[in-house]
Amino acid sequence: MKPTKSLFDTLNPQQYAAVTQPPGAVLVQAGAGTGKTRVLTMRIAYLIEHEHVDPSTILALTFTNKAAKELRERLRDLLGQRSRGLTSGTFHAICARILRADIAGRIGNYTADFTIYAEDEQMQVAAEALDAALERPPTQMDPPDLLRHISRAKSRLLTPRLLLRFGGNTPLYRFVAGCYRRYQRTLERSNALDFDDLIFLTHRLLTEHPDILEQYQERWRHLLVDEYQDTDRAQLDLLKVLYRARPGRGRDQSKRDPSSS
Repeated sequence: MKPTKSLFDTLNPQQYAAVTQPPGAVLVQAGAGTGKTRVLTMRIAYLIEHEHVDPSTILALTFTNKAAKELRERLRDLLGQRSRGLTSGTFHAICARILRADIAGRIGNYTADFTIYAEDEQMQVAAEALDAALERPPTQMDPPDLLRHISRAKSRLLTPRLLLRFGGNTPLYRFVAGCYRRYQRTLERSNALDFDDLIFLTHRLLTEHPDILEQYQERWRHLLVDEYQDTDRAQLDLLKVLYRARPGRGRDQSKRDPSSS
């Protein structure tokens, strides 16, 4: 039965309708500044308070640490200790947590105490990859240029081999793929990841190890995403991997209408 007052009496009719849908897929389209994050927070509160969803089965993903902190604080204000056990954070923070727990022995020689390289460290590795190239680049390329190419490849979930296959077997892509391969090998030898690897390698981990994927699918039965329209290819594919339709499993997403921005 839908609530009539208490936590939800400040919602307008459209917000109320989105918040109080039964567990399952919900897509909220609204303009900037209309309270999407608030609706998502109230949606979580509704699931816990009125649908008796175990908070430990909820994963709430945001795009900024600020939004994640705001969501947790609002839930504490709304529910107090009843929200304990819920998992929330940015895509990258949650992926880092997954990799810390499960990467060892499953992807290359990585261990749980891997380092996440800062931008200057990535630049150094990219410079080394360029210096080690036997051929000259078809166009002028410096470390920032190479890192942009590698980042775009990882956002499309492309390894060096797949970059050649889908990016195009051109002199430029052949050069970039070679540098990308050296760059990635250096990272692995150093037990280091760059920022894009957090999602890239999490996707690889879950797709290559169905037993690990099943653990997370069983754990997170309710998936809520703030600013869903901002997901890139890698983030969207990661969500699809975590998603598995099953009776009683909810997938809730908060989205802004792109035409309103």
